[in-house]
Amino acid sequence: MKTIFVLIAILLIWWVIRTLRSGRSNPSKPQIKNMLSCSYCGLHIPEDEVVQHHNKAYCSKEHAQKDNP
Repeated sequence: MKTIFVLIAILLIWWVIRTLRSGRSNPSKPQIKNMLSCSYCGLHIPEDEVVQHHNKAYCSKEHAQKDNP
């Protein structure tokens, strides 16, 4: 009976160590995004969040409207 508990404890420790190692050894790399500056205020924002107006990049609809009367 004692050997069964020892085997279960060893397997549990092995499983915990394996789980912790797999989480640390394969970190996901952050993706680098292309940044553009707002034509009105100069704020740098990711390209996928830009508001385009008359072939210019803006950080918001308000700045696109203010820059183009």
